[in-house]
Amino acid sequence: KSRFIEHLLDPMASEYVYASHVYGGFQIALAAVCQRLGKKATIFCAKRKIPHQNSLKCKALGASVLQVPHGYLSNVQKKAKDYCVRKNAQYLEFGANYALAIDKIAEVMEEVTRQIGEPEIIFCAVGSGTLLKGIIKGTNTSNIIGVQVGKEFNDAVPSRVKLLKYPKNFETISKQKNSFPSCENYDLKAWEYCLKHYNPKQKTFFWNVMG
Repeated sequence: KSRFIEHLLDPMASEYVYASHVYGGFQIALAAVCQRLGKKATIFCAKRKIPHQNSLKCKALGASVLQVPHGYLSNVQKKAKDYCVRKNAQYLEFGANYALAIDKIAEVMEEVTRQIGEPEIIFCAVGSGTLLKGIIKGTNTSNIIGVQVGKEFNDAVPSRVKLLKYPKNFETISKQKNSFPSCENYDLKAWEYCLKHYNPKQKTFFWNVMG
């Protein structure tokens, strides 16, 4: 997501605000981009007794992390939106669910096709649906298996897309072992399905959101 975040930011704003559960990678990418641009990133999340490692990463990148008591996501988002009104800051939608973000993901997928040919099958995690929409837009014939992690995705999809529901809640940590950076609450769960259903006779592509 760091590939397109800068394009979502209003250059006239001095502060960018995002509300999220602590497990997501967007908050880290936003903090990193803001650090590079010399802008302020503020992350809202549910209050915890011990800060999550992702919150600590955001702080290390210079972001402010504001913890909200009674931290259901809807309440966290409301507090973040109220803060933006007071501070005249830009609020970024959950999962970066913007047409521009979808287009940027599609461009990356098209570049993959130019380099290795269009994959026969693609595995990805599905949360807000932004990534899935981009992969769909950037492919023509690939069969896509989207592993829904946490939030239900109810948008209409082409027949070449199959949605699978991960059987445990978002907070459950995947025990799958891997050799690349990943989010153990999110895309690592899709990696489980990729390994389970992998067919060496098919050109298979796995989208790792932490790469």
